[in-house]
Amino acid sequence: MIPWIDQMREQRASSIDEVRSRLEEFRTYRLTVKPPKTEEKGKLITDYNTLQTKLRLSNRPAFLPTEGKLIVDIERAWDNLETTERGVEQHLMSELIRLERLEHLFARFSQKCDSLAAWVTESKAYFKRDNIAEADLNELLGKIKSDDAFDTDMGIHRERLDQVASLAQEMVQQGFSKAAEVAARSQAMNGLWENLLIARTKHREDLENARETQEKIDSMRLEFAKKANPFNNWLEGAREDLLDMFVCHSIEEVNSLVTAHEEFKACLPEFHQIFLDIQQMQQEIDVIASFGTNPYTNLEVDSLGTKWNELLQLIPQRDQLLQDALVKEKKKDELRKTFANHANWFANWTSEEQQKISESTMGPDLSLNEQLAYLGELLEEVEGYKPQYEELENLNKLIQNEVIFNNPYCKHTMESLNVSWEELHNSVARQKNAVENQILVRDSKGINEEQVKEMKSAFDHFDKNDDGRLDHFEFRACLVSLGYNVDTEEHLVNHNSEGDRHSDFERVLQMVDPDMTGQVTFQAFMDFMTQEASDMDTAEQIIASFRVLAGDKRYITPEEIRRELPSHQAEYCIARMVPYDGHDAIPGSLDYLSSQLRSTANPTCR
Repeated sequence: MIPWIDQMREQRASSIDEVRSRLEEFRTYRLTVKPPKTEEKGKLITDYNTLQTKLRLSNRPAFLPTEGKLIVDIERAWDNLETTERGVEQHLMSELIRLERLEHLFARFSQKCDSLAAWVTESKAYFKRDNIAEADLNELLGKIKSDDAFDTDMGIHRERLDQVASLAQEMVQQGFSKAAEVAARSQAMNGLWENLLIARTKHREDLENARETQEKIDSMRLEFAKKANPFNNWLEGAREDLLDMFVCHSIEEVNSLVTAHEEFKACLPEFHQIFLDIQQMQQEIDVIASFGTNPYTNLEVDSLGTKWNELLQLIPQRDQLLQDALVKEKKKDELRKTFANHANWFANWTSEEQQKISESTMGPDLSLNEQLAYLGELLEEVEGYKPQYEELENLNKLIQNEVIFNNPYCKHTMESLNVSWEELHNSVARQKNAVENQILVRDSKGINEEQVKEMKSAFDHFDKNDDGRLDHFEFRACLVSLGYNVDTEEHLVNHNSEGDRHSDFERVLQMVDPDMTGQVTFQAFMDFMTQEASDMDTAEQIIASFRVLAGDKRYITPEEIRRELPSHQAEYCIARMVPYDGHDAIPGSLDYLSSQLRSTANPTCR
């Protein structure tokens, strides 16, 4: 599965549909392929633990899988699989965003190219049809000033050419599938611009050569051009903005566009007055001029009026698009809230269920058989909530279909909920299996439940992270607290060196952790303790040993114990003796016949 997912992550998609197809394929894998493997993994671990327990009980060697097939190897491979899954899903989501942005950039690029190409073509056509040789003085003077006005317009369109080049560069750098087409179109636009510059330069030279005959100019036409050209540029820019496509992922983004659109509409009266002024100026020109056209601009009031009317028609269309986008984002927001409500409840429920496993109901008041029955009921209860989990999966699929990337109402993701669900299910099953194994050991070893609970209490005390396992440091500390004489901690760090190879603690580790995973389970701990219990000294032997140390006195002093025993063994025994209160007692004397010491019978105090 991991190579297939890696291939999906490494391949770069060429279209949005291809990315969505991969997402659907990945979700199908999540819903149909992975769940059976998850159950198979859990069963494999359970069967492995049960097999090891039965082998130990039958005094047979532990089963050691071949290299690379240990339980820890399977767990590590499974963790790698889940890490790879998260990476490929993030990659596909990022790829979808990238392609959507590229499509948006391509649309803007095409629109700007079309607009600029139309302007360049129109400008070149003007230069071509301008017959300077047959123009009179007034016409030549007007053409020079018109050429000056054209410089302003050309500077504005030069910025649009730079925008076209910038958009093309961005799409090529991001690996757009139509990069070749974009580069070619951008190059073509540069060619058009160069041709325009050549045409404009030639036109200017012709005008300068005829400048000696140009003396008069129609100031009203110049003023018209100065007002008409910027107004036309504003019309074109406003039209581009109204036709500009947008992609939003939140209500705030839509509201931002709505605010900008309302601000645009608020400035319409000002530009409408400018248009009325332009119309008035054209009417005055028509009254004065008896022939010729305006040499300063090729714009006409009729064309400006047509563009103005088109602009007014585009405004309500833009209003509707923004309202539709706002409605869509509100529906997405409701879907976020619905998922958040279900996810938060489900997360709290899984947390409560996890708590039930370790609550007082699983404490010392319950027998192993009662614990087993309780865990069976708890497992059925967990399975009963599977419809709620499936409902979350369906909501998550709707969210993914709507391409919703964030949810401010919920800190939980479907992946984290899935992990919680699996951990809860596996935790109950693992605990149930552990109790079954404890019952099996109890019945086969002939120990009572009180002894099992005492072992469990000592084990849990050193299980700091509550994962049901002790690392070698924790296991050693547990043995020391029980009075065992084990190696120093340095041995745990260097236990692979040749000198420590056959130490006592190494032999203990070979019993409780034959695979050398670095972890000791409670089952292995209990097997070890029950085996050790059979080798312990009797209380009578302990008392006889202390009678010898005390010189046949009925009491013994701490100094005598410390003198004859190693320090840690001496302190262990002293802590478990009660003060001696006989008539021959001396200060600090201890009663080695005390019931507490008799019940301890620890092998380190022989």
